[in-house]
This record gives sequence, structure tokens and C-alpha cells, in this order.
Amino acid sequence: MFENEQLNDIFFSYTHVESTTWLYLTLFLTVTLFFKFGRLFSIRNLDVFLISLFTPGFLLVSHGLINGFQDIERLGYIVLWIVGGVLVVRMLYDCTLVRRPLLEPNLSAGGLTFLLVALSILLVSNVTVGYLENDRELEIEQYPNHMPGYRILEDIPPVAVAFWESPFELVHRGGKDPGVYRFEMTQRLALIIVLLAHLAIVGGLILFGSVHFQNVNMGLGAAVFYLLVPYTGEMGGHVHHVLPGALLVWALLCYRKPFLAGLFLSLAFCIYYPLFLLPLWIGFYWQRGLPKMLVGVVVGWGILIAGLVLTQRPETGDLILQIKRMHGFLMPEMDRDVLKGMWQLHWVPSYRITFIAFFFMMSIMFAIWPAKKNLATLISCTAALLLATRFWNGGGGGLYLGWSLPLIILIMFRPNLEDRIMLPPQSID
Repeated sequence: MFENEQLNDIFFSYTHVESTTWLYLTLFLTVTLFFKFGRLFSIRNLDVFLISLFTPGFLLVSHGLINGFQDIERLGYIVLWIVGGVLVVRMLYDCTLVRRPLLEPNLSAGGLTFLLVALSILLVSNVTVGYLENDRELEIEQYPNHMPGYRILEDIPPVAVAFWESPFELVHRGGKDPGVYRFEMTQRLALIIVLLAHLAIVGGLILFGSVHFQNVNMGLGAAVFYLLVPYTGEMGGHVHHVLPGALLVWALLCYRKPFLAGLFLSLAFCIYYPLFLLPLWIGFYWQRGLPKMLVGVVVGWGILIAGLVLTQRPETGDLILQIKRMHGFLMPEMDRDVLKGMWQLHWVPSYRITFIAFFFMMSIMFAIWPAKKNLATLISCTAALLLATRFWNGGGGGLYLGWSLPLIILIMFRPNLEDRIMLPPQSID
């Protein structure tokens, strides 16, 4: 007779998938499902290729961090920067596209639904298993007070993920004052927020396909693609990687409800950088819906500030300083010992000023270009601006793909959306 422990070891013993193996498995499955073999030079195939190139960059950075090889780590960041730059151009080019043929995934709705449920269970299991196996106090370092950020979000530590052996929390830790967080309190909250954020992204992508693309298969395909990207599993336990993308997906999903769109948009200000989306979104709502959108922005803004006020404690530092950090009212950091990512690896920090200047110009340009904004241009320009933050972000910005990944996927699957504009004033709720 077999003992229960033996059966458990055979059928229920779980070992995480090694990162390189998972890269190839997801790559093969992604090509099978989404590559258009009958149209080799389609824009869809280019998007699949570009998004797939991010993972080798992450692997190089990971290997360099684990083994202390700065040359390999630097090469990884260069790959991430090059791919990110090409994707920025791709998002801007999308604003000029008029005809977008409907290219559905190479699988039926039933197959996509089954795969979506399976991948969701796999992601939830890995995040939850990582949480349950880490029954200890988690010691991490707080973010520096001289860089932009939202303290409440920074106080939530990353949830351990059993999917990959992730070294990336080393990059995201900043500052010099270590903090100790009770696992049962802070980690449990982080687990709940991370799982809800992933659910919001998956649900939002499906609804996008059903409501705005008028094709549920496209929504299911977008959700499956999101779960297949190795980055989702790698950074799946980091709240500040997942939550902003979820908020922006729902802001775009509710674009015909200006108040809700503005509310979700302003809640994404918790990572500071979406502040620069305001000119673009104001330009979109300029003729219709702008007052209600701005009211939603103010309400969400107030919620974030109220959170800082209500959670203020002596050990969290000056409230005024935390509000300044939330809005980025700080001088750009130039100390290589504080900066992370590429800016720490022998790049002259003063070059950040040039990137910041171009970024500001890009943000202002979107207020007037494209002149006629529709849902497609709103998505693509939002994704382009968030991708551009990676070049001057001082906290390892090359790794922050999650802010724009769901939006890039929406652009990848979108049909013609020229008619998706604001409704006449009397039709706006």
C-alpha cells in the first residue's frame, strides 16, 4: 500500500520552473497562439517579437545581479533600453495607422478560456505558495526620501513568488535605513493587493475586447498573452509593478465615463510618473467631458493625499516631504550611489537631465498631437509615455515594464478604433 506522503510527493510536490525553461515554454506557446503564419510581415508578428525580446534582457540582468557580473547586468539593461526605445517608436507609429485588420488568436474562444483559467491558477498558486513558504519577518530597506514616490505603496514589501528565483528586489531596494515588516500583517496585505491587481488587469482586458473591440476572442487573447509574458510571473509579487497597470487599464476601459476615468487615472499617481499623462488626457477630453474628468482626478488625488495624512507616524518622516515626493517636487538625483539600474553602472548621472527634458517635451506635445484623438491614440500615447519613463527613472527604471505592458497588449490586439471617441455632451453620464 502506498502511504499518503508518497502519493503527495508524486502528484502534489511542486518545484518552480527555472527561468530559462519558462522563457522557451512561453515563447513557443505565444508563437503558436498569436503569430500570424499567413502574414509574416504583419504588425502583430512585430509586436510578438518585440515583447518577447524583453525577457532575455531580464535574464541578463538577473544573471549579472546573482553572480556579481556588472558587464552582463549592463548588457541586460542595454537590451531593455533598446527594446523599450523601439516600442516607444512603435506606439507613436500606431497613432498614424488607419487600417487595422482583425487578427484573432489561433485558438477558439473555448480553448482560450481554458488556457486563461489554467494560467491564472498557475500565477495565483505561485504567488500564494511563495507567500506561505515565507513565514518569517521580512527585512527590506525603505525607499530614499530624496526620490519621487508614494510612501504607502513603498511600505508594502514584495510578495515572494515561487515561479522564478527572483533577484530583482535587490534593484528596487533603495535608501540606507532598513525596516522590518511583520510578515503576517504587511505581506498578507501585499498578497491581497497583488492578486486583486492581476485579476483587475485580466478582467479589464477581457472587457476591453468585449465592449470596445466588440470581439470577446480578442479580449481573451489579450488576457492570455498578458499571463504568458514571463515578466508577469517574474514581477507578479511586486505591488508597485502590477497595481498602476491595473488602474490605467480601468481608466481606459471607462473612457466614456469621464469621472471614473479621471479617478482611476489619478489613483495611478501613486507611482508619480502618470502625473505626466494629464496633458494627453486633458487634450482627449478637451471638447467633451473635461470638467467631469478633472473632478475625478481631484477626488483620486485627494484620496492619495488623505492616505498619507491618515497613516502619518513619527517614523515615516515629515508629511510635507512625503507630499512633495508624491508630486516629484525634488531636484533630480545625481548620486550614483543612490541611483539604481543603468544609472548606477558607470553612466554619467547628469545625462538624466537630457532625458527628463525630452520627456517633458513629449508629455506637453501629447496635449496637441494627435489633433484628433480616439481611443486607439489614447492607449498608444499613454503606453509610449510610460515606456519613456524607463529611460530616466532613477530606481531601476529599465525593469518597469508592468506599467505599460497591458496597454501595449491592447494596442497589439486592437482593431480600427477611429469611431471610439467621446460621446456628445448629452450622452455622457
